[in-house]
Amino acid sequence: MKTKLHKIFKKQGRRPETGGRITNETVAEHRERVLAGGRKFKYPVQYTKHRVLFISVLISVLALIAFVIFFAYQLYFAQAYDKFTYGLTRIFPAPVAEVDGQFVRYSDYLSGLRSSIHYLTTKEANNFNTTDGKRQLEYQKSLAINKAIKAAYVTKLANENDISISTAEVDEFIQEQIASNKLGVSEEVYKQVISDYYDWTFDEYKSSVRQQLLNRKVNATLDVESSDKINQILQQVQSGGDFATIAKEQSEDIITKANGGDVGYISKDSEDPNGLLGAVADLQPGQVSGVIEGSDGFYIVKLIDRRDTGDVDFAKIFVAYKYVDDKLEDVRKEGEIKKFIEIDENVESINQQS
Repeated sequence: MKTKLHKIFKKQGRRPETGGRITNETVAEHRERVLAGGRKFKYPVQYTKHRVLFISVLISVLALIAFVIFFAYQLYFAQAYDKFTYGLTRIFPAPVAEVDGQFVRYSDYLSGLRSSIHYLTTKEANNFNTTDGKRQLEYQKSLAINKAIKAAYVTKLANENDISISTAEVDEFIQEQIASNKLGVSEEVYKQVISDYYDWTFDEYKSSVRQQLLNRKVNATLDVESSDKINQILQQVQSGGDFATIAKEQSEDIITKANGGDVGYISKDSEDPNGLLGAVADLQPGQVSGVIEGSDGFYIVKLIDRRDTGDVDFAKIFVAYKYVDDKLEDVRKEGEIKKFIEIDENVESINQQS
């Protein structure tokens, strides 16, 4: 009977059904049957994987585009200056302006603006939601963007002339400020004052100090005209010229030159951004210092008198730095300053005139 069935299937070109039994003769057939069944699921799964990958990439691209649009809107249209936006500008560099081919970082602009707003809000109780407050906000924006533009230009000049500020110089300046007892006797108190007044972290404050020192060094190094003038004045004084007379004729300090440079008695604990009190501390009455590189210009000081309290009366001759401001004005006239945000032009013009 079995032989007869085989003959029938062979004649019809079919193999006999073997059911679930696997023999040496049918193992190949069973393997092929299993593989064929698996192929029904293999290709749909591969297709699904490719589709999931495509959708994931598409969602990521769309999310990135949405973020860029949101980020750009916050910066260039809404002009947001909240902490979140400021944090984003520190992570993702974005320009707020361009000066002579140098981009001005939006984070630098927001750092100055937020600091001013924080001080005016917390220390002077300004309300920026009023009409006057909104005008004041525009004025602060103008100040902040012009300061950021100048800082970027100073950095450009510094790079072109191999001028830099080391970490040691920054730390030394800060330690001198701490030791002066003007902001506190400890570093922790100093940091707290920085946070309270400027809303800066200590690293942000260090960046501000570095920029301030860089501006001073660039001017002192490159302002040959002002440097020559102050050195000529020093030679006149050292040659026996009358300090008061020379101050009246050549000092650029409008307030003190009429008095022969005399500033009157100054407390030893007064702010000393230009290092004048430090220079006077090493003098005896009647003695004259050398050239002092201040934050805004060159100085020569003469000690007139010192009280037992430590208060001092001294005279000064001042020659302002002009190099950076003059170069920046030339760049402005040539149209090489571009601002990427709109600021009230009337407020800005008042700012520049004041």
